[in-house]
Amino acid sequence: MPQMDFTTYAPQLVWLVISFVLLYVLMARMALPRIESILSMRERRIEGDLTEAAEMGRKAEAAQKNFDKVTSETRARAQKLASESRAAANTAQLARMAKKDAELAEQAKKSDAEITAARNKAMGSLRDVAADVAQAAAEKVTGSRISRDVALQAIDAELKARG
Repeated sequence: MPQMDFTTYAPQLVWLVISFVLLYVLMARMALPRIESILSMRERRIEGDLTEAAEMGRKAEAAQKNFDKVTSETRARAQKLASESRAAANTAQLARMAKKDAELAEQAKKSDAEITAARNKAMGSLRDVAADVAQAAAEKVTGSRISRDVALQAIDAELKARG
């Protein structure tokens, strides 16, 4: 084994130092600056991305607040419109009910007048029928015919006495 041969030990150490120095110079001059630039570029990109994410987060929060504000305003307007619509519908319904009540009251008044007129007509007819019956009864009882005016006077007198 050549590594254990002490006669070749010095040149191996020299080549080891030369290789190590050459490798160190190559690493220090070429590889390490590239690695450092890559790492610093990554760090800048990450910082930029974090800054951009924070800005987008602030924008998202602002948009959410704006959305919440618009939503609450829209709900308030919808509730206001609904209550106004209900109030208008209630007012219209009350107006229609008042109109129908007035119409029904007018019809009731007309019906009462018609009923009163019909009752008065019936009473008038009843007075005439009662006069005819009184004339016929008087003729049967007394055998003589009484005048219509006398029969009507007797009926009116009896109605005043009873009522």
